[in-house]
Amino acid sequence: MSKVKIKNSTINVVMYHYVREIKNSKYPNLKGLEFKDFKKQIDFFCNNFNVLSNDDFVEIIHTKKIPNKPSFFLTFDDGYIDHYKYVFPYLKKKKISANFYPPKKVIENKTVLDVNKIHFILEKEQNRKKILKEINNFLIKKKLNPILNRDIKKINLKSRHDDKETILIKRLLQFYLPKNLREKITNSLFNKILNISLNEFSKILYMNKNQIKTMYRENMNFGSHGDRHSWWQFLTKEEQEKEIKNSINFFTDLGFNTNSFSVCFPYGSYNHNTINLLKKYNIDFGLTTVPGDINNKNLFNYLTFPRYDTYDFFP
Repeated sequence: MSKVKIKNSTINVVMYHYVREIKNSKYPNLKGLEFKDFKKQIDFFCNNFNVLSNDDFVEIIHTKKIPNKPSFFLTFDDGYIDHYKYVFPYLKKKKISANFYPPKKVIENKTVLDVNKIHFILEKEQNRKKILKEINNFLIKKKLNPILNRDIKKINLKSRHDDKETILIKRLLQFYLPKNLREKITNSLFNKILNISLNEFSKILYMNKNQIKTMYRENMNFGSHGDRHSWWQFLTKEEQEKEIKNSINFFTDLGFNTNSFSVCFPYGSYNHNTINLLKKYNIDFGLTTVPGDINNKNLFNYLTFPRYDTYDFFP
């Protein structure tokens, strides 16, 4: 059941995003994990390996002793309602714990992250050329250079999961175009293609505070995914510190124990300032999006641990 060779004396951190019943839903083209496949994968992990809780994981980091039997550590990004509706009940049934990383903004301010707007724009409009044409038309309307007149060769279009046109759209709307411009384009596309208010969409996409509190009472663990889900490598040190502090304060105000706390980098993005700040705030560990396992050679790099994607453990 795995594309990855699972080795002894390793910890395999697994990254999840959307986990839901997709094919028969309102958004059947959403790129996510079908709930039935999630259950099969969790059963596979539980039946064959160690599944670690946050406390187990932190103890291994401190003692520097990785069990010989391969271990798995489950992480869920972005605070989706999927994690409360589907993931949480099944983990509870299996008597295992996991780590969840919701950005503060989506839980507290009832907004929709740009990354999620883009996901659902791509879900509804399968014609990628049409989306690129819409972006071009918007730029021309604003009397700006269209995409084809820009030096887009500098954009890294490599992806493990997307075709080049899809990743180009993501890169343009995530960071390549100026922030104010890309936000206007994304909102325009979202309103035109999905025809639903952002406030209404937020309520059906993300968990709320009460749901998070319920999960926490049932031994699920929460960590920082920042405040606004920004690319940290492009922020100043002061902006990064605000992202981390706001997230810590948010969970503290909910009554969660933040003396033991971890960080999952939005988009896997960080720099040397990030590492210095994590040390300043005594963060237990940090998670990237670089695929790989944790072993005796890289266990000391506890602030930049690799993570596999859920799809790495399917044939």
